[in-house]
Amino acid sequence: MELSWSSKALVATLLFRMLFGGYLIGMDQYSFNDVGSALTVLVIYGLIGVFATLFLSGKRFGLIAIITLDAVFIVLQSVFAIASLSKITDPGLHDPIANWWAMLLMFMFSILTIALAIKTKRDTNTSVRISQ
Repeated sequence: MELSWSSKALVATLLFRMLFGGYLIGMDQYSFNDVGSALTVLVIYGLIGVFATLFLSGKRFGLIAIITLDAVFIVLQSVFAIASLSKITDPGLHDPIANWWAMLLMFMFSILTIALAIKTKRDTNTSVRISQ
């Protein structure tokens, strides 16, 4: 199996992102006692894992799905942050000001993932090849 540099960087970023997702699930479940949020985060990061697996198995759909999911994720996180900071809704324990570092990491992981996925998509050596 041979991947380009940007593909390897994308996969490494997605692996670190999955670890961060596990941390968020644990925080939601045990610190915030918010099972609904923990399940939502589990679904989001599960989808990221499925799409990464599709990409690694040679399906271009996985790469496009990763880009789309992250674009939607950035929009939804932005809407949540704006609604929370403008006091339109009560964020409860998920207050972006109290959890600024987690919010910053979520945005940075999404932006980095989109940038690497677009670079990978433009590479000519994107497809996974199995050497024989």
